[in-house]
Amino acid sequence: MYSVEMKRPTTGELFRAINDAGFSQVQFDFSSVCDEQMPLRFEPNLIQEIKTQSERNKVEIVAVNGTFNMIHPSTQERENGNKWFASVAEASRELGCEFVTLCTGSRNTKSMWAWHEDNQEFKAWEDILTSTDKVLEQAERYDLILGIECEPNNCVNSPERARQLLDTFRTPRLKIIMDIANLFQKGQAQKENVRPIMDNAFNLLGNDIYLAHGKDIKEGGNLIPTYAGDGIVDFEYFLEKLDQVDYTGGMLLHGIHDESFFSESVAFINDVIDKHKRTP
Repeated sequence: MYSVEMKRPTTGELFRAINDAGFSQVQFDFSSVCDEQMPLRFEPNLIQEIKTQSERNKVEIVAVNGTFNMIHPSTQERENGNKWFASVAEASRELGCEFVTLCTGSRNTKSMWAWHEDNQEFKAWEDILTSTDKVLEQAERYDLILGIECEPNNCVNSPERARQLLDTFRTPRLKIIMDIANLFQKGQAQKENVRPIMDNAFNLLGNDIYLAHGKDIKEGGNLIPTYAGDGIVDFEYFLEKLDQVDYTGGMLLHGIHDESFFSESVAFINDVIDKHKRTP
């Protein structure tokens, strides 16, 4: 699961709640225990407390969020983002987590997750290359792997763009987070499109997947993400495709913005996994 989707006042309570909800792995965001997502400095003993509570409650931290707007139109903002990222990269290594997530960003100055028409301009691509080069320096320094995913509102908004970025750098330190719900462009979220869209993504990116996200999407003309089991994503087919590329990691549920839906989503995905295991 994604730690920001569960709110608790202390680190210990957070990890106990994650375990109680049936999760054994987490994508961790420092804003769950700090005032900021990417602090430049951490409170004394905080990293050790996170690690202790993770181990005590048998919840593995398999990813840490290191997202900042990698194509923000302001050079100063991008430089600030690199400083924040360096801090989180060091903290991730101290936590024993080798995987840090990225956001390829948007020219939208209000939100890195919001669309802007300039995202597909050549200058934006130049900026994502520069930003990626800089975060890869930190990945090398702290022996990390960095994850990008297709986001319809970001610079890398399709499997083709993700493939282009991977092929530009050709490094084992840059991998894919496969989130099927994020593969749809506006107007594409229809049941008949699910498998063809998934096939295309796996053909281009399947061998570079490091982490699978279990988010869903509502059917319709707009892009409305939701929790697993509440949309049109064919999770059984998703598992088949993951098997074909020898993926052995977990399925991190994402898009659960109301804790009352945790049990439903966990039960759904466990049922899909059980059926998949029984399939010859």
